[in-house]
Amino acid sequence: MLKKLITAPSSVKRFHKIQEEWEYIDDPTYSKSISSHVCMTCSRFNYVCQASCGSFLCCNWHQKLIYHGQHLTHSCELYKKNKLHY
Repeated sequence: MLKKLITAPSSVKRFHKIQEEWEYIDDPTYSKSISSHVCMTCSRFNYVCQASCGSFLCCNWHQKLIYHGQHLTHSCELYKKNKLHY
C-alpha cells in the first residue's frame, strides 16, 4: 500500500507535464456559444495549476489547451454535459 502512495504523485506529474506540452485548440475546432454549453461546463474540460506558470486549461477529448477566457465563451460539436455526482 505504501508503494502505491509513493508512486501515485509521479504518474500525476507525468500526466500534467504532457498536458503542458499540448498545442492550443484552433478556432475551426470550436466556436462561440451563447448558451451554458461552454468548455467549462463540459465533462471533458480540465485544468492544471502550476505555481510557476499559473493554470493550463485543456480539453481531454481533443488533448489540446484552451486559451484563457475562451473556456467561458466557446464549445465544440463534441460537447458533453458535466453531470455532478453528490
